[in-house]
Amino acid sequence: MKPAPFDYHAPETLDEALELLAGGEARVLAGGQSLVPLMKMRLAKPSILVDVNGVAGLDALAHDGGELRIGAVTRQQALADDEEVARSQPLLRAAGVRAGYLATRHRGTVGGSLAHAAPWAELTAAAVALDARLRCRSTRGERVVAAREFFHGPHRTALEADELLTEVVVPPMAARTGVGFHEATTGHGGYLHAAAAATVTVADDGSCEDAELVLLGVAPTPHRLPVAERLRGSLVDAEAVREVDELLAAVDPPDGVEVSGTYRRRVGGALARRALADAAAAAREAA
Repeated sequence: MKPAPFDYHAPETLDEALELLAGGEARVLAGGQSLVPLMKMRLAKPSILVDVNGVAGLDALAHDGGELRIGAVTRQQALADDEEVARSQPLLRAAGVRAGYLATRHRGTVGGSLAHAAPWAELTAAAVALDARLRCRSTRGERVVAAREFFHGPHRTALEADELLTEVVVPPMAARTGVGFHEATTGHGGYLHAAAAATVTVADDGSCEDAELVLLGVAPTPHRLPVAERLRGSLVDAEAVREVDELLAAVDPPDGVEVSGTYRRRVGGALARRALADAAAAAREAA
């Protein structure tokens, strides 16, 4: 199929882009890996398309005082290939290399993945686990939205119709922190059934000081579980993780076309345990 008719604009400045979005009827084109297929199937029929690939500065990737600042048009593969990102934010690397295929990662953008908010998008789980902040701009001004408050449902976010996601800011990881990421899919680069992103921070004696666990595929949005209160002071061993099993048991994933909710719950639990174990082991190595 072909897309429905639309007006195409390619602004060169942020102000131009925001003016085009001000009417609230335009859609943003960045990598196009999600939007263009929807347009071809006429599931999305924007009357105005604003291509932001030529807007200066939106593809910047910078380390600023320990924070990682990711321009919204930064390609997913550029994020995955950056060695400083691998050292300072290994969870982003772990999630980023699993986002789609190599070809789509070279076109797909970090901001586009977050703004599209697909339930299977690995970078959404990493953003929530790392407590990232998302800068959103419009002609009305700028606001910052926490990733933990950004996702409202499948393909629904806190972004207003006239807003553009311009930057993702990731705070520095605490010392002695390890990460883990595991997923189950239909195959390499295929649709995700379930995934788990975890971070664990340990004290000098190797016991847990803090922890984060975010699941994908078990809820309409990245699902953050309050694991820190269950794991704090433990060695995140098999006995401690059984405390987390109680939280996992309360998760009620929906049935899907390919797999059942029961499958997602069981697999999600197994992936969560592996991700936490990997994160704890990496944290103790870094201690």
